[in-house]
Amino acid sequence: MGKHLSLTTRLSLMFSLTMLAIWGLVSLALMQALDHHFARQDEADLRGKMVLVKNLLTSQLNHGQPDWGQLESGLHSALAGYGDHRLQITTPQGLLLAGSRLPRPPAPSTAEWPVIESWEEAGIRYRSIAAPFALSSRTATPDMPDSVMIRVVFDTRYHQHFIDDIKAALLWLTGAMALVSVLLGWFASRTGLRPLRALAGLATRITASKLDHRLPLAGVPAELHAPIQAFNNMLNRLEDSFQRLTDFSSDIAHELRTPINSLMMQTQVALSQPRDAADYREALYANLEAAERLGRMINEMLFLAKSDRGQLTLQHASLDLAEELDELIEFFEPLASDRQVQLRREGQAGLQGDRAMLQRAFSNLLSNAIRYTPARQAVTITIAQDENGVTVAVANPGPAIPPAQWPRLFDRFYRADHARQPATEGTGLGLAIANAIVSHHGGNLSVSSDERETCFTARFPAPSPSP
Repeated sequence: MGKHLSLTTRLSLMFSLTMLAIWGLVSLALMQALDHHFARQDEADLRGKMVLVKNLLTSQLNHGQPDWGQLESGLHSALAGYGDHRLQITTPQGLLLAGSRLPRPPAPSTAEWPVIESWEEAGIRYRSIAAPFALSSRTATPDMPDSVMIRVVFDTRYHQHFIDDIKAALLWLTGAMALVSVLLGWFASRTGLRPLRALAGLATRITASKLDHRLPLAGVPAELHAPIQAFNNMLNRLEDSFQRLTDFSSDIAHELRTPINSLMMQTQVALSQPRDAADYREALYANLEAAERLGRMINEMLFLAKSDRGQLTLQHASLDLAEELDELIEFFEPLASDRQVQLRREGQAGLQGDRAMLQRAFSNLLSNAIRYTPARQAVTITIAQDENGVTVAVANPGPAIPPAQWPRLFDRFYRADHARQPATEGTGLGLAIANAIVSHHGGNLSVSSDERETCFTARFPAPSPSP
């Protein structure tokens, strides 16, 4: 049943039980303190009455033989107004000399006098003090003992009534505190959990088209700052992901439209009138070129999809980056010569990685650099190695890319404005693929650009030492 209770109800009950437990301990300590106080007060009172009785008895003895009837009358007069005090004077054998019969206490467990005792009889608590009193030898007779036993008994019903009233008041206060603590606990819980309800309300308002809502931290308890901040950060990531997805959908539609329109237009032109075999062959070659571009784009998108799901399998091997990049430079030399661009490589280093994937990543960076390098300029590939790892930088002169565009250069189908040219033959996925490959090797790919050059830098961490 408890697992179905709301968090507000649980907090209210815990607050109430805690308050009642504290109040119960305070009440118990109060009742024990009152009982101890009255016990000490009664003991002091009984000792005072014992002294009074002994003084009166001594006064009687100073005038000769004690008159027990007169003594009893005098003692009752002396004790009048002191509450429920009763007196008893007996011989050691128990013969009553003065006073009245008293409730019998438990047998004393000690012979030390005076003996103070406390017991309960018929629901009434009694306290008594008993002590022997030696008579003068000149008053002793055959009928008169040489000592008597004096007992003073106090009836504590007056105190008990006071304590019962206190208990009744505490009981009523306990009920009132239980009610108040439940209400306060409910109010405190509702107030404290208000940000969570706001969080739930915010979550119900969030849709794919409304991701700009955020929960403010002002006035929120410190314990909820972390979950609310995490929720807001999640919304930021979702908004960024949806924006990227929207841009990706728009870009992929734009990229796919061009080759598909080319296929349709060339096919329609070829079928618009009878043609000879050479014309049909030329149309088929043009369609094949467009189909190949579509195929490359689809393969690259599948590669990125596998990368996002962590399904890329790396075949690690020891690579000499200088040799691998020299091989790529030799491969791209005809394209660079055609564009009147020089290719240079500096430095050398070793790296553990997948040869085919790294060649694909560096090929994308190199072809991108060649495409945007002005004629009679050079693309420089710099290899460096230190204790932090290996760095491969591909730099080329050309128009500067604004810093605001740097983070988006690795998005799929994203191109800087100066790159959106009809002559561009790429699919817009090269940098995204290069970034994915470098990331799967534990590194990161960054870009920097100014008026002098644009540089893409791949940083790979140093290999962990073998155990």
